[in-house]
Amino acid sequence: MIPETAGSSQPLISNYQLELDSPPCKPGAATWSARASLDRNIDAVLPYLNAMLEGADYDHGAKILIWKKHGQSFAFRSREIKAAPARDREEAKSLIDRAVALANDTWRERELLKPLYEARPKANLMQIFRLLPRTNCGKCGCSTCMAFAAELLEGSTKLSCCPVLEQPDKGEDRSILQELLGSAE
Repeated sequence: MIPETAGSSQPLISNYQLELDSPPCKPGAATWSARASLDRNIDAVLPYLNAMLEGADYDHGAKILIWKKHGQSFAFRSREIKAAPARDREEAKSLIDRAVALANDTWRERELLKPLYEARPKANLMQIFRLLPRTNCGKCGCSTCMAFAAELLEGSTKLSCCPVLEQPDKGEDRSILQELLGSAE
């Protein structure tokens, strides 16, 4: 039974079966996708996760939330959590354990959160690129500003990696980028 009150010591997710899958779009890849089949339906926590996770992509009708952070991707569905990429079973278990803990912590604190049932507006690559300096200086670690824009959109880098955006005359562009990307950095 799902706990009814915040602060309950019973977790939302207590058991799962872990499986590793080869990425279907990358045969022979050195990384894996982890899938946890859950012991109960977690639909009720998805709007709370959506409210809490910056950059989450939530479809309330389809009951799926996708969240990307630091080059890792997590998909939360009714009775399943997927995470990728993982190099081996140990890393796969670690990713899934993190996702389960996130869902359990969010469920436990749900009375402190306002659920968000709507999808957030999504930024696109060109919107981000147009707000970058477009100098292709490489100081961010990417060879071009377009590559940096792609990494920002994916969530594998931060705005603070671009020193040009730190300049006072770039403050407005930086603020717009923070809003588009859903970040407070």
